[in-house]
Amino acid sequence: MSAGTGVNPYEAMSEADKAEEMSESMVYLGIDFEAAVEDLRGAVSSHVAAGLDDYEVATFEHIQAVARNGIALAVNVQGADIEILDTDHENSESYQEGLEALDIRINDVS
Repeated sequence: MSAGTGVNPYEAMSEADKAEEMSESMVYLGIDFEAAVEDLRGAVSSHVAAGLDDYEVATFEHIQAVARNGIALAVNVQGADIEILDTDHENSESYQEGLEALDIRINDVS
């Protein structure tokens, strides 16, 4: 996004898409993590399995929280971008109405 005043809506949407991709990656990370723990469970002794269960539950909860936050971030950025586009459109209409009221033509080809 730009460092100056205003927002480039196309850049903002790109950032929203990146946030969405990262949150989707976290969803797949949960699936991959589950598979890795299952593989590990077969390789460890019964003494380690109880600790592995606790670790799996706690880590999976953290992965879920990160994925939820990533999805919320993507939705919020996309929503803000839509608001910016709507505001820009409304302002351009008001500006055009003001120009017409002053009888000022821009890009008049006649």
